Amino acid sequence: MWMSSTLAADAPANDLQFMKDMMKFKRTDPEIAQAVLQKLENHKWYLTQEVVPFALFGSRLSDKEKQDIAAKLHATEKPDSFRRGKPMFPQVTAKTTLADLVGPESHLLLDTLGIEYV
Repeated sequence: MWMSSTLAADAPANDLQFMKDMMKFKRTDPEIAQAVLQKLENHKWYLTQEVVPFALFGSRLSDKEKQDIAAKLHATEKPDSFRRGKPMFPQVTAKTTLADLVGPESHLLLDTLGIEYV
C-alpha cells in the first residue's frame, strides 16, 4: 500500500483495506487499533461518495469489484446539482465494500472529467 499511496486511483481501495486491517487488529491490540481508527476518522477523503469512483481507474480492484462500483453508480440517480463544501465521511465496517460507498455525489467525478456513461 505504501508504494502505491501516491496513486489517487488506488487510494480508495488502500484506505478501505487499511481500516479493515485495523478492525481485525483490534483482536491483537485493541488499544493501538482503536487509536489508529480514531485518527483515521479524519482521513476518509478517499472513501467519500465524491472520490470513490477513482477506484475504477486503479489497479488494486478486480474486474468484479469495478463492475459492482459501476453498477451501483448506474443505479444511483445523478443529482441536479452537487453539494458544495466538505464531503460527508462514511461509516465503515468490516463488511463495507467500495460499491457500498457509492452515492449520488459519486457522479461528480465522471461529470467533472467529461466522461459520458449511461
